[in-house]
Amino acid sequence: MALSTEQALALLLILNSAHLTADCPPLDRVAVSGTAGGRAVLPCSYTPTPGQDVEVRWYAYSDQGDHILLIDSNTPSAPIPVQWSGRVKLSDEVSSGNASLLISELRLEDTLEYTCTVWINGICVTYRNVKLTVQGKHNKHDLQRDSTTATTQKTSPCPTQQGNAAAQRRSYCMKPL
Repeated sequence: MALSTEQALALLLILNSAHLTADCPPLDRVAVSGTAGGRAVLPCSYTPTPGQDVEVRWYAYSDQGDHILLIDSNTPSAPIPVQWSGRVKLSDEVSSGNASLLISELRLEDTLEYTCTVWINGICVTYRNVKLTVQGKHNKHDLQRDSTTATTQKTSPCPTQQGNAAAQRRSYCMKPL
């Protein structure tokens, strides 16, 4: 079966744009801890080369395995999920190789797994998982929120995806078309 020109171009675009986790280096794991109300730096770095197109993405994973995009350096004006709004910030030194994420005003529910990927010219060069553990007591804000949400059904900030958790985790490492 022959492909039309449009089909061949679409296939070529997909093949050139989709980078699965196999394109990333082996997963690097780090543990970080912090105290409720404090701040934590989730480390991520790469070796910069001047003049290259760099994209940094940070994801958080829910207990159900769903991933939530926190920050994409190529879309700095994109809204940050409400749970982290005003509390997460990408390093100001990304062009120097520092792709770390700062989370301030830590909450107990920030105890999650986070993943950093760094793409240079469309190729994944850094693939890091950071397990953040937040210790401490509930603060007044947490107690108010917990009593408010205790009577309502909780929903995920990202759409539920079909498939197993491993497939969902792999999907974050795909480049957008």
